[in-house]
Amino acid sequence: MQKNIIITGATDGIGLAAAKVIASKNYRIGLVGRNPEKGKIAIETIQSLTGNENLDFLQCDLSSVKNIKQLSDEIKSRYSKIDVLLNNAGGANKTKQITSEGLEKTFATNQMNYFVLSTELIDIISESNDGRIINVASNAHIGAEVDYENINSEKNFSAWTSYCVSKLMNIMLTYKMAAMQDKVCVNALHPGFVDTNIAGNEGNLIKYFVKFGAKLFARTVDNGADSSIYLSTSEDVKGVSGKYFFKCREISSSKASYVKDDWDRVWTLCQKYKDSIL
Repeated sequence: MQKNIIITGATDGIGLAAAKVIASKNYRIGLVGRNPEKGKIAIETIQSLTGNENLDFLQCDLSSVKNIKQLSDEIKSRYSKIDVLLNNAGGANKTKQITSEGLEKTFATNQMNYFVLSTELIDIISESNDGRIINVASNAHIGAEVDYENINSEKNFSAWTSYCVSKLMNIMLTYKMAAMQDKVCVNALHPGFVDTNIAGNEGNLIKYFVKFGAKLFARTVDNGADSSIYLSTSEDVKGVSGKYFFKCREISSSKASYVKDDWDRVWTLCQKYKDSIL
């Protein structure tokens, strides 16, 4: 039976690179993006490369909790089951931005996006006999700590800190979801430092902040998609859950990411925001 996968941020960068390969494996793909024109181009590109016509574009502003809820409802109405949710979309903002729902935009796009979509879809993913949720995080989380009094930059704003903390929370969410149920495998990954359009119109923010030496952005977009493809489709990781990967191999995340009390605090925080907005 054909498998169904939802990929967020699938119209360019790592998400599109992953979608091309996964489409060649005959998955039906729901490509989530904000721009319908980019979605149309992405679908045409994938179809021409793979011949796979089982592709849907799903429009959503992933910085909006209400929009994500609408997206979740649309997915559940279109698909009888989801086998894989690849939470790939992310962003970074050079200046402090508060969404119409009252959330700092990097937190909203990178963490609340993953939380709301995963929690809304986990029941339908559980219908698969090999359900998977994959969260694209980053080694930028190393050294970060969650300041629960500054989630929405109430005290101060740092573009780089906001991004790093959001990636730490992605990993904590992964470990928490893996620990609290056993129907769906939940894993996270570091794609490597890849020169993508993560900052969108803000400019390539990450390029200016990440200072990891001469090998910065040594990975191509296609290489950066390797773990996303592997965790989404490989039989090698069937039944594997609560792990962190780089280059298709399990690695350790930061010490801070393994603190179970913080998993609970992050979960409770996200649930509180979700409930207050919806």
